[in-house]
Amino acid sequence: MRVNLKYFQLLTDAIIPLLGYFLWHWNLYFIVLFYLLDYLAYEVFSHIKANKVQTTLKREQSIAWLKLGIVSALLFIVNCVLVQLTMKAIVPTIDFTKELSAFWNYKDMGIEQGYFLLPLIAFAGYQRYKMEFLMTGLVQKISIHQIFTKHIQAQLIAFGFIAFTFGLSFLIVFPEIVYVLGIVLFTGLYQFFRK
Repeated sequence: MRVNLKYFQLLTDAIIPLLGYFLWHWNLYFIVLFYLLDYLAYEVFSHIKANKVQTTLKREQSIAWLKLGIVSALLFIVNCVLVQLTMKAIVPTIDFTKELSAFWNYKDMGIEQGYFLLPLIAFAGYQRYKMEFLMTGLVQKISIHQIFTKHIQAQLIAFGFIAFTFGLSFLIVFPEIVYVLGIVLFTGLYQFFRK
């Protein structure tokens, strides 16, 4: 990824949750849901990349895709469940159904955010796929194993961060802003240092 594009992406990835918290009064769970939607987009586009590599290079890599795809999907589910457990440890009174509905139906400028945010995240994921994978020719140079290895490493790093936060929540519960800034800082640093 070019340096300018990398900085732009870092800025936009940080600005939406921060604007959400400070300007639109999102709570911590709203921001967590925003990141989970983005995480879902990464998961889906990892499988789309694998499919594109398999069809473009006409290589039979179905077994690799199946094995690594299952590991990736399981890690996604484990991380999502661990996030919910962490939120319950931080906010014991949280009602997930109510919060999810509030997130989806939150209105800003007369538009319910779910109808705006979901297509925005899907579009951003597609643009990333197109610019970083197709237009650079990476699709011709990468294997399914390389796609999922990088993705699974990211998931394991996320698991470590979530597990650390979960464990820490039994010792001390910080103000909401600390978690928000921690999430934004962690994801920003991870994206900055990844290759």
